[in-house]
Amino acid sequence: MKPSVAPVDNEDSVEVDFRPTDAATPRDLPAPAKFVYASGSQPLSGYTIKRGVGHGGFGEVYYAVSDAGKEVALKLIRRNLDVELRGMRHCLNLKHPNLLAIYDIRRDERDDNWVIMEYVSGHRLDEVIAAHPQGMPREQALAWFFGMAAGVACLHDHGIVHRDLKPGNIFCDEGVVKLGDYGLAKFISCSRRSGQTESVGTVHYMAPEIANGRYGKEIDIGEV
Repeated sequence: MKPSVAPVDNEDSVEVDFRPTDAATPRDLPAPAKFVYASGSQPLSGYTIKRGVGHGGFGEVYYAVSDAGKEVALKLIRRNLDVELRGMRHCLNLKHPNLLAIYDIRRDERDDNWVIMEYVSGHRLDEVIAAHPQGMPREQALAWFFGMAAGVACLHDHGIVHRDLKPGNIFCDEGVVKLGDYGLAKFISCSRRSGQTESVGTVHYMAPEIANGRYGKEIDIGEV
């Protein structure tokens, strides 16, 4: 089935109307690796972990439910703590349909840091790409692109650069494309460019300017 781009309630958002092929792997299936917390654990008061859903360089992500019944994702940060938390705080409470919502940042009794964020049960862009080895239909690719562009525009309107846009950080939930993983996000004002002493991002999707250590919002455009 080919997708179409349809408006949603927010005029700045983009909705993707398509169903992934059976070859795509659902994101909410548990990864084969072991997780620190088992189903039923409550490392944060008010939330019960149901299952682990992902590992990364930062730590782990869990699907959880609040005491009020709200589905959330809990991100346990174990590495690159300062960088991850700084990026997350930049995007805390930033609201846009094409951005994964971050609800809160908390610390548990073990002094571990957690990010409470919107749970997405759909597919990542890298999974959809893998399901189409000959390439996605043009309409489907455009739908993903327009959703990404809308999310990036919102970040830039708030003076934030993502710095790590890649297929593994882009999701689709109930037809709506969402950008996520803000661990490398940084605030850059319109009047200055960022000076960096180290490279950030994922090398295959990294904008060339990052290697020079000075860049602005245009690096996200290059990664898109």
